[in-house]
Amino acid sequence: MVNLLREWKLQLAGYSRNIKLFFWFNFVWNLGISMFGLVYNLYVRSLGYEQTMVGSIVGMTALAAAIILIPAGIMNDRFGPKRVISFGLLFTIAALTARSLIQVHEGMLISAFLGGMALAVVSATILPFMANNSTPGQRVHLFSLNMALVMLANVIGIAIGGVLCDFFQFFIGLDEIHSLRYTLLIGVAIAALGVIPMSLFERSDIEKEDDAPHRQSVSWRTTWREHKTSIQVIAIFCLLGLLSSLGGGMIVPYLNVYFEDRFEASKSAIGIIVALGQAATGVAFLIGPMIAKRYGEVKSVVYLQLSSIPFLLITAFSANLYLSSGGYLFRQALMNAANPFYNSIKMSYVHRSLRGLASSSGEAVFNLGWFIASPISTGLVFRYGSYFGYAYAFCITAVVYSVISFLFYFFFGKQRFKTLE
Repeated sequence: MVNLLREWKLQLAGYSRNIKLFFWFNFVWNLGISMFGLVYNLYVRSLGYEQTMVGSIVGMTALAAAIILIPAGIMNDRFGPKRVISFGLLFTIAALTARSLIQVHEGMLISAFLGGMALAVVSATILPFMANNSTPGQRVHLFSLNMALVMLANVIGIAIGGVLCDFFQFFIGLDEIHSLRYTLLIGVAIAALGVIPMSLFERSDIEKEDDAPHRQSVSWRTTWREHKTSIQVIAIFCLLGLLSSLGGGMIVPYLNVYFEDRFEASKSAIGIIVALGQAATGVAFLIGPMIAKRYGEVKSVVYLQLSSIPFLLITAFSANLYLSSGGYLFRQALMNAANPFYNSIKMSYVHRSLRGLASSSGEAVFNLGWFIASPISTGLVFRYGSYFGYAYAFCITAVVYSVISFLFYFFFGKQRFKTLE
C-alpha cells in the first residue's frame, strides 16, 4: 500500500497544468452527465412510453454519435482539442436542456439525436487531449486516474440523482414527471460548470508544433503510405470496438430499467446500486497499474475481461436483488478496469497526427454497435419478459466479450506491431 501511494504521488507531481485542469473539468462534467443518464430512461417511462421507446432513444443517440465521431476526430486533429471541446460542451448543454423539457415523441427522438452528436464531439477529444499533454510513461496511470475520477463523479452523481427524484416526489410533493424533470435540469446545470476549467486550457507543445507555418495538409494516400501501421491498428480497434458495443449495447443502457423491471426496486435503490458499481470500478482503476506492471498491459486486458463474465451470468440469471447486484458490481469493476490499458495500447501504436481519428473512429463504431443492439435487447425483453428477456441479452453479451478477449490477445499479445513512442 505504501509503494502504491508513493507511486501515485510521483505521478501526480509530474502532470502538467492542462491535465490538472482537465481532471476538474471531467469530474464536474461527468457528475452532471451521470445524474442525467440515470434519470432520463426513468423519465421516459414516467411519461407513459413503453420499453421500446427507451430503446429507440438509445438507438438515436448512438446513431448520431456514430455519424459525427469521425468528422469530430478529424476536426480534433486539425484544430486542436480545446476548440472542439468548447463547441461540443455548449452544444451538449443546449441539447440536454431540450431533452429535459420535451415530451412529444418526435421531439424526444430529434433531441436525443442532437444530444448524441454533441456528447460525441466532447468524448472525441478526451484521449487525444490526455495523450498530447502527457508522456508515454505517464499514460497508464493517467488514463487509470482519469477513469477513477470519472467513476467517483458517477458515484456521486448517480446517488444524488436517485435521492433527488425521491426527495422531490415524496418530500416536496411533486408528481413523478416533474420530480424527474427537475433532477434532469439540475444535472445539466452541474455539467455546465465544466465551462470554467475548460476555458483555462492552454495549447500543448504538440498543438503549437502542429500549427507551425511549414506544416501542410497531406492526402489520404500519403497518410496511408507514411502511417500504414497506425491505420491498420485503428482498423483492428474499430473491429474490437464494434464487437464490444454489440455486446455492451444489449445490457448497459438498460441496467437501471433492468433493476426496476425485474425486482421493482425504488429509484433510490437503483441509484445506490449503480453508484456502488461505479465506486467499485473506480477502485479497480486505481489498482489497475499494479496489475499491468505484473502481467503487462495486453494480458491484463484479457484477464480482467474474461474474469468478469461469470459475474455477468450471475446477474443474468439471479432472481435475488442482492445477488444480482453483487454480480453487477464485480462485472462492472472487472470489465471496465481494463479500459485504461486498452486506451494506452491504442495511443502507443498510433501516430500522434492520427490520435483524434483513432479515438473517434473507435467510438463511432462503438455507438454504431449500440444502435444495432439496442432494439434487439428491448425486443427480447418485450417478447420474453423481464426474466428471460434480460437473461438472453446478458448471455449474448457474455459470448461476445469472450470472443473480444481472444481476438485482442491474438492481435496484440505477440507484438505484431511496433510502438511509435
